[in-house]
Amino acid sequence: MKRVVIVGGGVTGLAAAWALRQTSAPPDIVLLEKNNRLGGCIHTEHCDGFLMEHGPDVFLTRKPEANLLCKELGLPLQKTNQDRRGVYLRHGKELYRAPEGMSGLVPGKIWPLISSPLLSLRGKLRVLAELLLPPSADDTDESVEHFFCRRFGREAYSTLIEPLLGGLAGGDASRLSIKALMPHVLSLESRYGSLLLGISRRSTQKTHSSLRSLPGGLSSLVTALESVNVGSIRLAHEVTGIKKTAEGWKVGIAEQESLQATDVILAVPAWSAARITDPVNPELNKLLQSIAYRSGTMVHLAYHRVTPSRALDAYGHLIARHETSSVAACTWSSVKLNGRAPAGGLLFRIYLRGTDLSDEAMLSQARAEMALALGITAEPLFTRIHRFPAALPQYTLGHAERVNELRNKISSCEGLFLAGNYLDGMGIPDCIRNGIHAAHSAVDRHQENPSVTLEG
Repeated sequence: MKRVVIVGGGVTGLAAAWALRQTSAPPDIVLLEKNNRLGGCIHTEHCDGFLMEHGPDVFLTRKPEANLLCKELGLPLQKTNQDRRGVYLRHGKELYRAPEGMSGLVPGKIWPLISSPLLSLRGKLRVLAELLLPPSADDTDESVEHFFCRRFGREAYSTLIEPLLGGLAGGDASRLSIKALMPHVLSLESRYGSLLLGISRRSTQKTHSSLRSLPGGLSSLVTALESVNVGSIRLAHEVTGIKKTAEGWKVGIAEQESLQATDVILAVPAWSAARITDPVNPELNKLLQSIAYRSGTMVHLAYHRVTPSRALDAYGHLIARHETSSVAACTWSSVKLNGRAPAGGLLFRIYLRGTDLSDEAMLSQARAEMALALGITAEPLFTRIHRFPAALPQYTLGHAERVNELRNKISSCEGLFLAGNYLDGMGIPDCIRNGIHAAHSAVDRHQENPSVTLEG
C-alpha cells in the first residue's frame, strides 16, 4: 500500500491530508507535526468572552479555496461588519481615513482621492498623471516601491501605499518583487496601460467585502480538518531528515523510529524544508535557504467599559514606516468582526515589526499607540503577546524565478513535493491550494484516476 508522509501540521499540510483522503483509493496517510498543536500560524484563543486570533483573522473569498473547503467541511462563514469598512492611516497624532476605493493598493475612485487631506495638490496631480504614463517596456523584475513610485509618485507611495502595504505584506518594499507579490497589478499595467484606468474598468457595483472569518475563530477550520484525519496525525514528531531508498523515502524522526514512505510532502517553511532536504539535493537546499523570512509580534489588548477619543468606525489603522514606530498596524478586532468581545468590551490587536524587544517593551509600545491614536490610557483587562519568528516569507526580487527553479529541482526528486506559503501566495486560500496540489501530484504519480478538486 502507498504511504504518503506529510511533514507539517499547518493548514497546508492538513489540506493535503484532506485531499488525499478524498481520493478513490486513499493511501496510508501519516502527518507529522513537531509541535503539540496543529494549525501553524492559525491560532485562536478564547478568554473571558474575548476571541483572539494570534495569526490571520480573515481570508479572501476572491481566491475560492478556503471558502470552498469550509463549505465541504460544513463550516459557516462570518462576514466582516460592512458598516465599518475601511481603515485609517496615522500621520503624527492624527488619524486620516484612507481614500475609499483603494483596491489592491491602487486608487480605484478619483474623487475620494483628490478630496483627501492626505495628499498635497502636487501629490494629487502626480497621481492623476498616472493616466497618461505608458507601461514599462522593461521585463526586468521591479521592486514594489519602485513600481508604485514610478506609477503614482513618491508622495502617494509614502503617504498612502506604503502603510497599506505594511498592513498586508510587511517587509522592505524596496526589496519585494512586484511580479511575485502582486502579479494582478502588473497585469493591469500591461493590459490597460494605466492602473487607474484598469481598476475603473474592472470595478463592479458590488460593495460587499470579500473578507470572511469563522464565528468561532479560524482554528475552527483546523479542528474540522483534524477531525477528518483522526488516526493519521502524530504530534510532537520532529522530522530530522529524509533519505532516498529503493522503496521511496526514509523519514527520520527525532527520538522515534524512522518511517518508510512512497511519497513525502514537505508542508513546512522553506528554511525547515532546507534542513530536511540537506542530504538529498544540495542545489535544492541552496534555493530553499535563499528565501528570506521576517518576524513579527502580535499584542492583544482587551478592555471593558472604556471610551475612545474617537468613533470606532473602521477595521483599524495603519502606521507608515517614516513615523519611526515599531507598530505597523492596529486592528480594531471587536469592531471588524462580531463576537470578538463580550458586551461592553473592546479588543484591539497591535502588530509590531520584529521580535527582539522584551515583553514589557512590546506592551509599552502597544499601549502608547492606543493612547496616541485612540486616547485609551486605561489599564487593559488582560494582554497577550505572541511572537512568530521567521514565519512570514518575503517575496524578494527574483522570487518568481527562484520558485521556478525550485519546481525544476524538486521534479528530479521522485516522490518528493513542496507546499507552503513561500511559493506563490501567502494567504490561507493559497496555502490550501498548495497543499491540495501537492496531494494531487502525489496521487497522480501512481494512478491515472483524476484527483479530487474543490469546485464551486
